[in-house]
Amino acid sequence: MKRLFALFIFASFAFDAATKAQADETIKYRAIFNGTAVQSQDVGDVDGHSIVLVRFSGITEFPDGTTGTGYFVGVGDYTKGSGPAFTYNNLTLDDGSVLWSKQDQVTKVEGGKSLFSGTVTVLGGKGNFEGAKGDGTFTGARKVPLGSGAVLYFDYVINLKK
Repeated sequence: MKRLFALFIFASFAFDAATKAQADETIKYRAIFNGTAVQSQDVGDVDGHSIVLVRFSGITEFPDGTTGTGYFVGVGDYTKGSGPAFTYNNLTLDDGSVLWSKQDQVTKVEGGKSLFSGTVTVLGGKGNFEGAKGDGTFTGARKVPLGSGAVLYFDYVINLKK
């Protein structure tokens, strides 16, 4: 009886671990966005300090060929184009699944480009992303200057937990 109980406990742990492994996944994708609205306001305390409010929209592509659309709205606190920013993002796949996230980023201007890096926090989703939580990282770039019509990309690696 003790052996049967021990086997039951072991099987329960193994099943639990296998179920969690299937529910958690890492997704990688590239998003290419176009600036649809960009506003900035000079702060005036130091040369080149401004606050920007942006909205970008575009397309997403996964390594397996899955595509979708995306958009984000965000705020940046830049001095001469460099500084912290945060955005709220929407990724919608062609099957109707939606993933919502927030990204915190650092923007750095180098050689005529803005370079982006930071972290992602998954806020939730619909469809295949229903109940999703998690985190991740991203990198990206855009040519300077920032304005309506500016094009940028982000490469994401997100660890989903369901």
